[in-house]
Amino acid sequence: MNKPTRIWVILVALIVIGIFVVALLNILQKSKKPLQELQEHKIGNATIGVGGGGIRIAVLVDNNPYRSGLETAWGLSIYVDAWRAKFLFDTGPDPNVLRFNAEELGVDLSKIDFVVISHVHGDHTGGLELIASLKPKLKIYIPPDRGLIGYVKSLGLKPIIVNSTIEIANGIYVVKPLYGPPMEEAVAIKTDRRLIVLVGCSHPGVVNMVRQAVRDIGVKPYMVIGGFHMSGANMDEVREVVDELVEMGVERICPIHCSGDTIRQYLAKYYSDKYIDGGVGLKINIQP
Repeated sequence: MNKPTRIWVILVALIVIGIFVVALLNILQKSKKPLQELQEHKIGNATIGVGGGGIRIAVLVDNNPYRSGLETAWGLSIYVDAWRAKFLFDTGPDPNVLRFNAEELGVDLSKIDFVVISHVHGDHTGGLELIASLKPKLKIYIPPDRGLIGYVKSLGLKPIIVNSTIEIANGIYVVKPLYGPPMEEAVAIKTDRRLIVLVGCSHPGVVNMVRQAVRDIGVKPYMVIGGFHMSGANMDEVREVVDELVEMGVERICPIHCSGDTIRQYLAKYYSDKYIDGGVGLKINIQP
């Protein structure tokens, strides 16, 4: 083999090796999706991760881990900064967990404007003790439940009883409570991309709660995040719920808290383009 031929063979070999290395790196990169990853990534026009502007949502309390360095607890609390209003949707079971995670995530709970409590259960109301110490007499929107009314008053907070869907701030609605039991309400945020619906435990059924929001506000749903109350549900039940949400137009689905593993696995397998894997520490930015 003469010298020019040898050089040509070496060059071809190097090109082939280079193509193989690039392909291998791409495969490894696509498969690298650790649970606690908090890099920004795009899902359509929504930015999921850390960023600024638009609507900011942060999961302060959840029993599902997502970001390291935070405490998990059976319950739910979601912080929202939208349209010049800052509020909590539920408060988790423990004031200490709520305080710790909020501080770690850079959320100043002394600056919130109100709290919405989805329902009476302690894993959603326990953090109200912290709120009472930080913001006495703060408005707490609650479903009609005598025990919950008394508890909120005993903390020195101001219960606002919700019986029908009301707009409590610009583009922010508390959705009419439905009976589970117990009575449970949701939050809906109107955006250019339709409604973002926050649910606590969905005892009345997540589909029913989203439908109520759509019916009362007259806007189709874009995202649903929160507890779907489907822990222990079988695959057929999960499929029915997800299919109904998708048929209603929901484009982003983030089941946390009491949603269970089956629905998370189903979404990851069949609706990966709509699924948002989440837990305590998840941050979502919806850019305008």
